[in-house]
Amino acid sequence: MLIWPDCIPCTLKMSMNIARIAVKDEAQIVEFTKEVLKLDYFSKNNWNITSPEIIRDVWLIMEKILGVKDPLKQMKKEQNDAALNIYPYAKGYIFKSPDPFFESLKFAISANSIDIMTSSTKIPTKKIIKELQKGSIDLKQVDLLKERLKKAKSVVYFGDNCGEVVFDKLFIETIRDFFDLEIVFITRTIPVLNDVTLEDALYVSLDKVTSVINNGISEPIPGTILKKVSGKVKSLVDKAGLVISKGGGNFDSLSEEKSLIGKCTFLVQSKCMPYSLINKIPIGDLIVDNY
Repeated sequence: MLIWPDCIPCTLKMSMNIARIAVKDEAQIVEFTKEVLKLDYFSKNNWNITSPEIIRDVWLIMEKILGVKDPLKQMKKEQNDAALNIYPYAKGYIFKSPDPFFESLKFAISANSIDIMTSSTKIPTKKIIKELQKGSIDLKQVDLLKERLKKAKSVVYFGDNCGEVVFDKLFIETIRDFFDLEIVFITRTIPVLNDVTLEDALYVSLDKVTSVINNGISEPIPGTILKKVSGKVKSLVDKAGLVISKGGGNFDSLSEEKSLIGKCTFLVQSKCMPYSLINKIPIGDLIVDNY
């Protein structure tokens, strides 16, 4: 998905959130903001680009001017720790339910709300997860996802945010209870926003339930551009029976990959007007989009 007008103020707000977390020097923040506003996407309306690519350019300006590479490192740890504290509750809730697959899917998509693009401080709690669980979901799309999982022998699962990754772990465990297939979880290589890196995935012991590798992209892109991934990841995607894509950044970038039509399922919360209009659902609902 190329950017919509809505993406411009959203990206600028995210930029300021990051700057305020990264440094306290107001002069640096002013310099950073001026440089960001010089980017063509903001000054010349060059919108033939995806949101993750804009965020990459903003992030590189931040690294240069503010002198920080991973300003959300501590926040990511806090998000993962909070999610790990909820994990036993969520697992018990899911496996006592009449439909563990459906409930674990809802948890995984609901946790997509743990996102610096919408909040600079959101930490997962039982209350937040319970509220998000109320979001509606298209049952026909869920059934189609199940059919895809039945047919697939291997799945490539592109992860998104910290905190959220704990519920991805729980969803993958549940998938394995119902379907006999191989799953490889893909993380970011370079820290960006609060996206999950290999280090973060290992911290929550995701490697104990599935294979985990990074995407091989040597740029801070909060999405997945297939021409930039490592040869290993590209080969896994080509051979996979199903690609599961979590989060907005992956949706924005992978929905531009026509080679994935018929074999990619996007799991994301409708957090903004473009997602709401594309999927014809209210903001806040949960999206299962079988591309």
